[in-house]
Amino acid sequence: MKSIDRPQVIAHRGASGLRPENTAVAVELAHQQGADWIECDVVLTKDGEVLVSHDVELDLLTDVVGRYPERARGDGRFYVIDFTLAEIRTLRSGERRNHATGLPAYAGRFAVPPEPQPLMTLIEWVELVGKLNAKTNRAVGLCVELKSPVYHERAGCDLVLKTAEILARFGYDNSEARCMVMSFEPPALKHLRQAMAWRGTLLQLIGASEWGESDFDYARLITPAGLAEIATYAQWIATHVPQVLTIESGLPPRSTGFVESAHSAGLKVGAYTFQHEGLPEGHALAALIDFAAGPLGLDAVISDFPADAVAVLQRRTQCI
Repeated sequence: MKSIDRPQVIAHRGASGLRPENTAVAVELAHQQGADWIECDVVLTKDGEVLVSHDVELDLLTDVVGRYPERARGDGRFYVIDFTLAEIRTLRSGERRNHATGLPAYAGRFAVPPEPQPLMTLIEWVELVGKLNAKTNRAVGLCVELKSPVYHERAGCDLVLKTAEILARFGYDNSEARCMVMSFEPPALKHLRQAMAWRGTLLQLIGASEWGESDFDYARLITPAGLAEIATYAQWIATHVPQVLTIESGLPPRSTGFVESAHSAGLKVGAYTFQHEGLPEGHALAALIDFAAGPLGLDAVISDFPADAVAVLQRRTQCI
């Protein structure tokens, strides 16, 4: 992969702050707004198709409850892996809802309810980015997150293999390709690099145990020994914004030291998710991105609002 001379903008699930996440309209807007990379998440359907979806369940983003009310599991959730692609084609995705309340997860993010959108397969997503690149003579990269590989493995499904086969079919399986494969689960990335001899770029995501993303010991992974281990199979690491920035009301943002430690281990560093919601009083998104891209030395800004990040970085470039 070519060297990066400025922080990159990764559109989180497309321009998800303005359009339904992981849909074609979110991809198109992120591309139009100048994102360097567009990120998506992938899971498997009942018939083994690779679907673009952040959740292994369908009910927080789609109208599955009204269309297939009898298909809930005992916990009341509707799982992608219980539906064929043909069935999923009948669903429409919209604004993310809070599981506990059923209300929009980000109150006020959409001025009006977004137009319902069909879900996409990974093949369709890759083809769309390719068409947009060809039309604009750009090389916007792909970031593909393997969502819950262990969950899929326990169900007898190989998400890693099926995703890798699709990316390889489109030529995204080498170090020069504009493609990063990422996961919260280290064994999936290690298997891809070592057992499957994947030559493309890998990114290790770091979460928190209370999120339920996985059972892995993230506290160990962010130690010097853990970062050195990650560097044996991945080129990038990305963690949540509070892991890299201390942000308090009334005080300027400051580094936690994480970016410096990861750079010392030879890793590029991204942080998620830069968004307008949830910021402490007195802090604005543009100012935080400016600090992250400048004094902090972040290599990638992962944002629901790629246009905001692009604007900040363009201003910084013009000032140099």
